[in-house]
Amino acid sequence: MIQIITPPAWLPEETLYWQQLLDEGADSILLRKPGWSAADYEQLLLAADASCYSKLMIAGHPALCEKYGLQGIHFSENAGSLLTAADIATYRQQGWLLSTSVHTTAALQTADVHWGQQLLAPIFDSISKPGHNSLFREDFKLSKGAYQGKVLALGGIDHNTAIKARNMQFDGIALLGAIWQQPATAISRFRHIRKLWHNTAHLS
Repeated sequence: MIQIITPPAWLPEETLYWQQLLDEGADSILLRKPGWSAADYEQLLLAADASCYSKLMIAGHPALCEKYGLQGIHFSENAGSLLTAADIATYRQQGWLLSTSVHTTAALQTADVHWGQQLLAPIFDSISKPGHNSLFREDFKLSKGAYQGKVLALGGIDHNTAIKARNMQFDGIALLGAIWQQPATAISRFRHIRKLWHNTAHLS
């Protein structure tokens, strides 16, 4: 599985990139724009082709998830810990995928069953956040314990590290800096990483 995380700031014609990335085989796109209001997100959604909606996750904003028929909602580790049982029941009733971020294997292994996806980070030194360095060893192997959802590697994933993430036994990878640092080459970079990931997945 390959998830794309949107760049944190506004990007011209960003929604056209979403469509191309999905057409090229991205499994989902996480809309995460720190500091943006619901109205800001909605303007972005209105600019996108509606065919994208079922493969879009959004950081918070359940009302938009419902209105536009999105795939699900992502919560930061802190925000996720504040969800009530009633919130979770409502979201699951909608059939939404619930996603969160974690930064330790301990948090991963004690995760509640309602999380269908978790992003573990930073697995490698971050591309988009200089100085945000990995605390994981190169010989790290993922152990999910009783957790049944998908665990995606986030942080420093590019054409050099995608195979390493597969060897660490992650279910998927989340791409941010490798795609958006140079938007003009976003699609070709994605194709390269996708080919590496899927070829390795086939061999494993």
